[in-house]
Amino acid sequence: MSRHATLHIRRRTALRYLALGAAASLVSACGGNGAGGGPKRQAIRAFVVGKWRYRAEGTAVDATLTVHEDGTWESDQWDGITGAWRSDGDGVSVEAPNGFGASGEEDVSALSVSGFPGAIPSDFDGDCAYAPGWDGLPVDSLHMRVTGRDVRLTLSRGTEKGAVINCKRL
Repeated sequence: MSRHATLHIRRRTALRYLALGAAASLVSACGGNGAGGGPKRQAIRAFVVGKWRYRAEGTAVDATLTVHEDGTWESDQWDGITGAWRSDGDGVSVEAPNGFGASGEEDVSALSVSGFPGAIPSDFDGDCAYAPGWDGLPVDSLHMRVTGRDVRLTLSRGTEKGAVINCKRL
C-alpha cells in the first residue's frame, strides 16, 4: 500500500473519531442559555453548548471540543479544527469540518442525531437515531447515558455495539 493511501486511510479513520467526538460533545453537554427556537429546540441548544473533553475507548483519541452558541465548534484535535452545527428542534446536525472534502473524494453531508426527548435530565439513559454523513460511520443508533457532568455514548448498528465515547463537561 502506498504511503499516500496509508495516510489517507489514517486521516479518514481519525476523522471518523473526530465525528464521534463532535457528535458526542453535541449531545453530551448540560447547560448553556438555549436562546432561540421553540422550547424543545432551546432545551437541545442548552444541552449542547459548552466545553467538553472527549475520549474514545480503545483509541488514542483524547481531545477537547468547544460548542458555541453561535452555531460553531472547535476542537484541539490535530492542532485545531473548526466546523458548524445546528439544532432543528428534534436533534442536532454537525457539518463537515472546515476544509474537509477539499479533495472532492469525500462525502461532505452533515451527520445528525435525532430523537431527543426535549429537556435532557442529568440522569438520562436512552437512545437516539444517528444518521452518518461526512464521518462515514456504519452506525444507526446512539445510546446516551448521562450522569451529572459525565456522558457515555455508545454507537451501534442493529444489535452490533460500536464505538464508545466518554465526555465530561469542563
